[in-house]
Amino acid sequence: MAITEAQRAALEQMLDTATDLDRWRLRAHRVEEPERGSELAVDDEIFQHMAISQLARLSLTAAGEHLRLALDAINAKQLYPSSHFTVLRGALVGASQAVWILGPQNRDVRRERGLTVLSEMYAQMDKYYAFLDSTGLEPDDRADLDDQRLWLGERRDDVVSIRHTGATLKLTEVIGAAADYAFADLPSRDAARRLWREMSADAHVLGWSLFQRTTFGAPDRRSGVGEGKAPGSPEHIAEPFIASYKLLRCGWSLFDRRCEAP
Repeated sequence: MAITEAQRAALEQMLDTATDLDRWRLRAHRVEEPERGSELAVDDEIFQHMAISQLARLSLTAAGEHLRLALDAINAKQLYPSSHFTVLRGALVGASQAVWILGPQNRDVRRERGLTVLSEMYAQMDKYYAFLDSTGLEPDDRADLDDQRLWLGERRDDVVSIRHTGATLKLTEVIGAAADYAFADLPSRDAARRLWREMSADAHVLGWSLFQRTTFGAPDRRSGVGEGKAPGSPEHIAEPFIASYKLLRCGWSLFDRRCEAP
């Protein structure tokens, strides 16, 4: 079936990101540390066990990986009406989280945001370990788990002792703040916020987001229920794809700038 000009333009927009995505993929193959005296090098000094620069870099790398997966499906000529958006939601989160950490000029704010992400990581690890502890582990496995929980408790206490606030990670606020930083125009900022909320329905398998991308036929006269078709649309996929890509590009630019020595 022939594609429309709008579909062709959407596909070209996504395909044009391939060079950048591959370049960022290659960067993930080696450890990149901030230059001595750089802003991020100084940021990292607050907590030696997990560098803030590497938390940001992990977010950038994960975002790029999600975008490459979405692009691989496009290259395979496959469009997914729902699952494409669960992947793109991961890209949006990773890119936004990096911009959120790296964006502020104030060092204390950057550090606090990095430690907020780390606190959430440790909190989720603790929940996972608690679950494992509730299962029937062998004695040796339980001893190893006890050691891990002790280690984690020490790390969590260390982070608490150096934080200025007890704020928890709120991704809705992270997405909004990153969009405000990365996008100059209000429509793009609003679109990022809307996409975050819309794609949450895909991630939790709630159909209302899919309905937004569906073409409905005439409803049945008796029931009022109509048949809908959602074959997948390049335009729908391109919107969160390009938004996440632009946020990721902004994040890598921030990372490089803050890694440079004065």
